[in-house]
Amino acid sequence: MTEVEKKGFGGHPKGLLLASVATGMSSYLKYAIAGFTVLFYTLSVKQGGLGLDRETAGMIIAVSGSVGSIIPLLGSVITDRYLGIQKGMLLSFLLSGIGYLFYYLFAPNVTMIMVGLTINIAAGAFMNNNITAIVGMLYSNKDLTKKDAAYSIFYMAVNIGSMFGPIIGGLISDKWMAVTAADGTIVSYGYKYVYLMAAIGMFLTFLFILFFSPKWLKEVGKYPQAKVSKEEGNSEKAKLTNTDKKRIIAMGIIFVFVVFYWSAYFQTQSTITVFAYDLVDLHVFGFAIPVSWLISFNGILCIIFSPLLGMYWVKRAKSPKGDWKVSNKMASGMIITGIAFFILLMGLRTLNGVVDGSAKMNIMFMLVSYFVLTIGELLVSPVGMALFSKLTPVRYSSLGMSAWYLCYFFSSIASGKLLGVTGTWGYSKILILIGGVLVVSGIIMFFITPTLEKLMSIQELEEE
Repeated sequence: MTEVEKKGFGGHPKGLLLASVATGMSSYLKYAIAGFTVLFYTLSVKQGGLGLDRETAGMIIAVSGSVGSIIPLLGSVITDRYLGIQKGMLLSFLLSGIGYLFYYLFAPNVTMIMVGLTINIAAGAFMNNNITAIVGMLYSNKDLTKKDAAYSIFYMAVNIGSMFGPIIGGLISDKWMAVTAADGTIVSYGYKYVYLMAAIGMFLTFLFILFFSPKWLKEVGKYPQAKVSKEEGNSEKAKLTNTDKKRIIAMGIIFVFVVFYWSAYFQTQSTITVFAYDLVDLHVFGFAIPVSWLISFNGILCIIFSPLLGMYWVKRAKSPKGDWKVSNKMASGMIITGIAFFILLMGLRTLNGVVDGSAKMNIMFMLVSYFVLTIGELLVSPVGMALFSKLTPVRYSSLGMSAWYLCYFFSSIASGKLLGVTGTWGYSKILILIGGVLVVSGIIMFFITPTLEKLMSIQELEEE
């Protein structure tokens, strides 16, 4: 591993700060938009939207999300062979800024919006996979505990962004740039101005990475991994060891379970967003909360509980019982997330079948559900990120993280499909389906934990 400056914050390399700022800013801007994307697609042009029907909007979400999840595999091949991770990150933020600028300049022209969306998808080929991979490259296998801590910090940055994004985005779209009637009713939402903020933010992050990469990352991720392997005397086409192959099998099995998890989680940005808009009383002390703020609540909870859970794992690791097995953590997270959707079902039942919007459920059901969902998320997402980083052979660093994000391909399809059938299936059936699949998947994962742990051989990493 290329040596980097070790003195940074909390004993971590400064490169971790760069990756955290980059992912935090990306998360902030993406979540500022994710909180209202489905509404932007479906509300009328007069209201500041595109005027699409829910089925069409669901199809766009499904196609863009699924293609955007596959394309990082191609981006990782290009990165590992030709660009290097640092250049890949720069390209991603530059393209993303251009893509968001199309939304601001051309809304509500659907054709030009699709051009902007295509540019954003291309940007995604080099963003999350490379930012996430660079964190793992800053540490050797002798620093596995510190790598876990690094991904916890990294994930906190993601959630700081996801907390502030919907808050600021919601204020811009629903308050500051919205057109309101005399009685305070919103006539037109200021969605396009949130896209302008996103474009500016992406360009600023591009400049930040351009300036600080030479100082904080130095040689790490500067050159294509294929070139580095050749210079170090390693064959680019070196065969995988039997241990590598077993770990890849384990990653494949875990991947299947993670697909179910994200398929459920991303309903918060599509089906559950519409659910909250239609059926939840969003007034608190007379203040109308923008629906996008519910995602911010999830971010706030992640920031609060992520370090607490991290300290608990450290304490457990030092105890005679030892830390939880990785598979058990993720299985527990899936079951807990499933319970969150059943809590929403309980709230829905308080409406006694009145789902035309004339009756509204108490917002507390949403808040409690998000609290439970957050605990489940912290047992799955950062744990899974760190696990894939550990198990992936170094020469495939970017590709390995693309495999983690590939699960979004299937979850995006499921998310779009469920949004499209909301009108015919009804929220009750969808909530039961999502919660039930997650609980059953978590139980199955518990049963196969011994097999997964044997395949992963995590205890051998430090020796390697």
